Amino acid sequence: MIKRGLISGILLLLFVSVEAYFSGEWRHIYYVCGTLGLISIGLALAYFIDSLILGNKGTLYSKKETRKIGRIDQSKGFLIMAIPNLIAALVYIVI
Repeated sequence: MIKRGLISGILLLLFVSVEAYFSGEWRHIYYVCGTLGLISIGLALAYFIDSLILGNKGTLYSKKETRKIGRIDQSKGFLIMAIPNLIAALVYIVI
C-alpha cells in the first residue's frame, strides 16, 4: 500500500507539472498539489483515528475476515501520497 501511495503521489505531481508547463501558470502546482497534499493528510488522519476507534480491520458491527488492507496501511498510503505533493508546493513557495 505504501508503494501504491508513493506512485500515485508522483503520478499526480507529474500530471499537474505537465499541465502547469503547458498552461504557463506555475502557481497551479502550489494550488493543486498543496490542496491535494492537505486532503491526503486529512484522509490519513481520518483513517488513523478510525483504526483507533474501530480497530485495524473491523467494521462498526462486525469484524470482516475478508478485509485484506488494514486501516493503518491505508493511512500510511495516504500519508506517503501527500509527501511529493507537499514538497512540490513548498518548493514553489521557497523559489
